[in-house]
Amino acid sequence: MRNALLLLLALFAVACSTPTLREFRSSAPADGSPRVLVVTAHPDDEIAFAGAIYKISTHLGGVVDLLVITNGEAGYRYSTLAERLYGAKLTDEEVGRRRLPEIRARELAESAHYLGIHGVRLLGEKDHQYTQELEEVFGPDAKIWNLQRVRRELDDVLTNGRYDFVLGLRPRPTTHAHHKAATLLAAEAVLAQPEARRPVMMVVQVVDHTSASPLEFATNDGGLVVGPFTFDRTQKFGLEGKLDYRIVANWGIAAHKSQGTMQNFMRRGEREEYFLFGDQRLEGARKAAALFERLREPQYREATTPAKAP
Repeated sequence: MRNALLLLLALFAVACSTPTLREFRSSAPADGSPRVLVVTAHPDDEIAFAGAIYKISTHLGGVVDLLVITNGEAGYRYSTLAERLYGAKLTDEEVGRRRLPEIRARELAESAHYLGIHGVRLLGEKDHQYTQELEEVFGPDAKIWNLQRVRRELDDVLTNGRYDFVLGLRPRPTTHAHHKAATLLAAEAVLAQPEARRPVMMVVQVVDHTSASPLEFATNDGGLVVGPFTFDRTQKFGLEGKLDYRIVANWGIAAHKSQGTMQNFMRRGEREEYFLFGDQRLEGARKAAALFERLREPQYREATTPAKAP
């Protein structure tokens, strides 16, 4: 009886310590710290923003919310190692599509907890398959997502959230159409906001130092600085500078255990490069530059080894 009681208490403690998804907070920070909305297609896409998210929420005291359009159920193809963990044949399409939405929501809650994300909204649209063809989502005959509903949700979130910045993945011809669609829908929603309170829209790509784009700022035809504004995940801190923000990204990656390929990104991605996106004004470039200047501030005092007693 005593052992059974101890087991129940242990299980209760684990249940109580498991992060859960929290909805968005409507009020802005009292001190004017930045409010940021990240818009992605899948649970685990938030890892691309990991360093900036963490430092905005912890060092700057800002609020970072996350809106995810799909359940990520097409990730069943990469769930081989997670089958034993979750006790289900997740690589079977029928089983994976049925079980993964709940599993991936739990994994996302854990990642969000590590990164300091405040609120998460999952729209639950279908993650049908990997494709680079944007027409599969936006085409006249496309029925993958309820685009009217997604647009309505984005408009509601932006209207009530009063965000300073909206972040998405940088769209490229060779990237997942869901990623491109999520970013384009976010940009469309940003543009629909009244200009007086329109947030700055930025998109990210993650690179290693050896493959990073040149540090010179890119400009548009009007001479406006559009990026890259960089977050260096290798910023050193801690005893002898042995810690950096790649560790935080690794925590988030490790949370997404149902996605085996995601684990291959451990210790990869040394720099997050952000670019202004959509219809921007000079004020947007100034706000972006000011934000990333603050993100270069040292967050932690340098630790030193205590001196040995004589």
